[in-house]
Amino acid sequence: MANPGTSIRLRPIILAYLDELARMGSFGKGRSGVMRRFIEDGINEALTRRLIERRDAFDYGERPEDEDDEDS
Repeated sequence: MANPGTSIRLRPIILAYLDELARMGSFGKGRSGVMRRFIEDGINEALTRRLIERRDAFDYGERPEDEDDEDS
């Protein structure tokens, strides 16, 4: 499931952390994979703490078979 890209500016030290985590490989492939992992974990934490309301992915056109690892 390809999505349009999002531009983001990060401090050089944050980029270095992302690169280090990507090299470790346990948090995703490349910077985008690591960012995706941390964003999804943060959203799941907010859902668990009931800071935001749970939504149904089907309402946004998602299907389980669409899931893939497009991390680069």
